[in-house]
Amino acid sequence: MLIKIKDVAEMLAMNQSNIYKLVYHKAIPYIKIGGALRFDKDKIIAWINQNSCDMINPKSKRL
Repeated sequence: MLIKIKDVAEMLAMNQSNIYKLVYHKAIPYIKIGGALRFDKDKIIAWINQNSCDMINPKSKRL
């Protein structure tokens, strides 16, 4: 399913200008159809999973 930049911005809790920056730096998967940017929702979810960090247990001892 292809989604628009506003949908990606909502998924990532970012503003659209930051998504445009990620596109400019080719840091996020996107598709250009004519002059319009579209994003494959499944690829965005996979990208989020690949670029997320595991939470550190706040009660664990520091290194």
